[in-house]
Amino acid sequence: MDFLGLSHESLLLCFLSIAVGGFLRGFLGFGAALVIVPTLSFALPPVVAIAILVIIEIPTILYLVPTSIRDSNLKTVTPMLIGILIAVPVGTAVLIGVDPAKMKLAISVVLLMTVALLASGWRIKGNVGQGVMLGSGMIGGFVQGAAGMGGPPLVTALMSLPDNANTTRGNIVIALSSMSLLNFIALLIYGQISFSVLTFGIISAPVYVLSNYLGAKFFRQQGNEHFRRAALIALTSIAILTIYNNLT
Repeated sequence: MDFLGLSHESLLLCFLSIAVGGFLRGFLGFGAALVIVPTLSFALPPVVAIAILVIIEIPTILYLVPTSIRDSNLKTVTPMLIGILIAVPVGTAVLIGVDPAKMKLAISVVLLMTVALLASGWRIKGNVGQGVMLGSGMIGGFVQGAAGMGGPPLVTALMSLPDNANTTRGNIVIALSSMSLLNFIALLIYGQISFSVLTFGIISAPVYVLSNYLGAKFFRQQGNEHFRRAALIALTSIAILTIYNNLT
């Protein structure tokens, strides 16, 4: 069976990152890409890492979206989804056209900027209207297509709204799930979903789904009170580890 030429150690690291990323996705509604894409990019080209991510996201989308639709505010999220639809194919074209080594560096820089933004506690000031939602969707969609980590611009905009934790998480799940699905379609159209990549994604999906379920269950039981704090701590820890690995 084709495991993309990975050693046993690399396979273990990949599966571990998928498990951790899945737990964060279930608990926070986002964060999987910030673990999985940088880690998989150590052993695989970035376009393959992103392709695997969007493949393993598909069962999770089917699992999380139905309940999240009930909790979310679709009127708020719709302009963001339009921005994502416009920008994801453009970012994907950049990913395919740029040298993989340069993309790995770009992914590390995006991760650093992401954590700095979220850890600072910065929120969009004033009225977060449809224009802001559209713009954040376009920025996030482009970053998603190019680096596989388009969630933070969306999360920053959605967490700037005066919503409770359940509504915020529902909005985040809807936005990120739509973005992942569009990213998969774009990669498929560009011919980047090979049989071996699809096979690896299918094998990895149960690990991701199980850890996602555990993360979502933990959120329902005791996660609400610590929603924002957990997001910042998790992302800061991931950034420090990833930056260290890229510098050594």
